[in-house]
Amino acid sequence: MELSYTDLRTKEVINLRNGARMGKIIDMIIDSNGKNVLGLVVPGIHKLFKATEDIFIPWCNIEKIGDDVILVTLDINSLTNVTKSAEMHLEGAVEGEGEDYL
Repeated sequence: MELSYTDLRTKEVINLRNGARMGKIIDMIIDSNGKNVLGLVVPGIHKLFKATEDIFIPWCNIEKIGDDVILVTLDINSLTNVTKSAEMHLEGAVEGEGEDYL
């Protein structure tokens, strides 16, 4: 199945762990070779008077991509910021442990 970023960003992301709507995709992280999708980025939870960082969802945490939604399994309590998570997954991809192709 082939999907474009334009197709993906129109879908709502739902976390299967708690049923929460996480929003729509705002970015996609790709390895430096441009062959592996490392993960997707959704907006962080916005609280009054407090800025939050966006949430990185590793590709391996995506359970299903449907017509309207993307189902993910993600433990919100163990999240790190987008930059740190993407760097950790990029190191794995460089070492040959990359995620599935899109």
